[in-house]
Amino acid sequence: MGGDVYKLKWILAFFLIQAICLNASAAEIKVGDRLINVPLPDGFVELTPEMSPYYETSQAYIGPNNVRYLALVAEDKAEALLRGEDVQLYRFMNVESEKGISESSVSSRQFTELRTILRNQIDEMYAKVEKQMPDLVKKGNAAISAEFSADVAVELGGLVPLPIHLDTDSVIANSMYMTVGGTVSGEDVGSNVLAATTLFLHVKDKVLFLYVYGT
Repeated sequence: MGGDVYKLKWILAFFLIQAICLNASAAEIKVGDRLINVPLPDGFVELTPEMSPYYETSQAYIGPNNVRYLALVAEDKAEALLRGEDVQLYRFMNVESEKGISESSVSSRQFTELRTILRNQIDEMYAKVEKQMPDLVKKGNAAISAEFSADVAVELGGLVPLPIHLDTDSVIANSMYMTVGGTVSGEDVGSNVLAATTLFLHVKDKVLFLYVYGT
């Protein structure tokens, strides 16, 4: 009987993975009063609450003025995540927006103005982000530590912004990198250099932020 239950568990897990993969072509999000269909890149699936503790960790470190609509992880990591295994996520993506902007309609002219501001103030923007990082990380660490009854201390630093490399009528993007490290209950979990590209997308009169990460 025990063997049959064990087999059934993995059969169900297999079909759950299949369902994720078969439905991974797109996800629908609601931004303000707009429904937006987000096509998912090949090789990526949505990060779901069943993928603990990575789902909770992803939610804990969202910027205070942002709302996250979608988090994506590499499809080849999904099965291990659902089993609760320790997984190294080297590539992941988030789709977000700013809370105030998400409720507003942004015209093409206004998005052009936003692109101009970003081109002229990219360094100032990242200086502000770096100044806000300690508070963001402190709150995220506290939330994760309380959730899992462990002393979690993520550390971010050395943020280096790079120039804008894509600028069209509907998208403007730049990249950056920084160091990420930390401890869990006093045990060093190592550190990595995290690279990220941020894209500001003008879609259906809304502005979305797409963050693409890789180590």
